[in-house]
Amino acid sequence: MEKTKNINKIKFLHLVDHDGTIFKLVSPLSSFHNHYVLDSFSSSLQSKMEIINKLAQDKNIHCILHATGNKRYFYSIKENLAKKFKKFYIFLHVSPSHFLIKDRINELKAIKELTKKFNSKILIPSKELKKEYLYYGLKTIPIQLGIDFKEDKKREVNRKKFSKKRHIISVCTAGEGFYSYIKGTDRFYKLIKDLKLEDRSIILGNNNQLFKGIKTMKVSQRDFFNILNKSEAYIQLSRTEAYNLSAVYAKRLKIPIIVSNIEGHKDNVRYGFRVNNLSEAKKILREILSNSSSKKIKRIIEKNYEDSLKRETLNNFKLSLEKLELDKIL
Repeated sequence: MEKTKNINKIKFLHLVDHDGTIFKLVSPLSSFHNHYVLDSFSSSLQSKMEIINKLAQDKNIHCILHATGNKRYFYSIKENLAKKFKKFYIFLHVSPSHFLIKDRINELKAIKELTKKFNSKILIPSKELKKEYLYYGLKTIPIQLGIDFKEDKKREVNRKKFSKKRHIISVCTAGEGFYSYIKGTDRFYKLIKDLKLEDRSIILGNNNQLFKGIKTMKVSQRDFFNILNKSEAYIQLSRTEAYNLSAVYAKRLKIPIIVSNIEGHKDNVRYGFRVNNLSEAKKILREILSNSSSKKIKRIIEKNYEDSLKRETLNNFKLSLEKLELDKIL
């Protein structure tokens, strides 16, 4: 975070419990003068609380706690923050199914009580999740997320070095067993094994060898972009998903996408390919690999690209949040 940012001009304070995927998504907002992003609560907690306490004196500041599920650094301080800020929001970056799969339904109940006690609001990254959270008694506000892909591409993607398409990839961003299950890596393995494509496939984001015959590795952001850019297909057969950032990058690089037909993917990947089972996934992957230049596939890739370019921009992310300030969507 910039040391020179004028605290008096800040309207949005973003708190992220650790510097992982969600921080990568949120941190670019710091390029706007009225947004301040604080990263990991896993270190320098005292210095961060000093900044928070100073900003809490301004009753017009919107404090947004981006919940990634870290019990130690998120759930232990949420009520304390709700007391400090008149305008306090919890941004849930996962679906209700995520809480259920990880046996954390009590956390949803606690958040519900918090919203009643302090009149705080809950933000979510997909309109598709609104009905699901309402089922658990939580009223939520969808926010349009977005990225500055021109800047990312300029820094990270080396098209000259990686011009030949030769990979089929999936992404699992944590080594934890439950998270691998949530991301559907077992489904990906079954799909790839059945089609005998192990030598052409990679699971990214994990240091552990998850399945025999399929390369599994954790890579830098630069290598991730370069591998994605030379991929024949990006596949994510998640069991639950709120917003798939890797799918956004795949859309912008015009890589064919196959995802499970669930919650956030419906809002995230509007034009295909969303599948309900492995049979559908096999059929589509065979089609992509045998005839990637077909009019049908090209049309879907282009529609996903244009939709992402129109909606999923950093400026739209900012504007969606600023509607909170104007009370237009409360």
